[in-house]
Amino acid sequence: MLKRWLAILLLCFTLPVQADVSNAIVALLTESFKQYEAQKYEQAAALLERALGIDVSNPVLWHNLAGVRLKQEDWKRAADLATKSNTLITGSEQQKGLRIRNFMLIALACEGMQANECAEEARKRAYALAKSS
Repeated sequence: MLKRWLAILLLCFTLPVQADVSNAIVALLTESFKQYEAQKYEQAAALLERALGIDVSNPVLWHNLAGVRLKQEDWKRAADLATKSNTLITGSEQQKGLRIRNFMLIALACEGMQANECAEEARKRAYALAKSS
C-alpha cells in the first residue's frame, strides 16, 4: 500500500500559489524538482532549504521538502515537515488541496513508521477535507 501512495505522491512538487513569490524561490523550486527527478534527493532538499531561507513561511516549500524526506524514507521528518506546512496554510480554498496532500503525506509517513493510528487519523482528515465544500 505504501508504494502505491508513494507513486501518487511522486508529484509532491507543488508550485507556489501566491502571486508574490519571488523569482529566486521559483528558480530554486524548479531546480529542486530537477534534482528530485534525477534521484538526487539531498541536492533537492538543500535547494528547498535555501528557498526556505528566503521565505520561511511558504507552505509549498515545506510540503515539497516533506515529499523529498518521504522519498528518502525519513518518516518522522517527513511527517513533521508536512505538519509544519499545514500550520502555515492560510485557509484559502486555493490551498485546500495542499492541506489534503499534506495529510496524505503524513499518512504515508506514519505507515512507514508503522504507526497505524496516526496513519488512519491523517487519512480521515484528508478525506474529510476533500469532502467539505
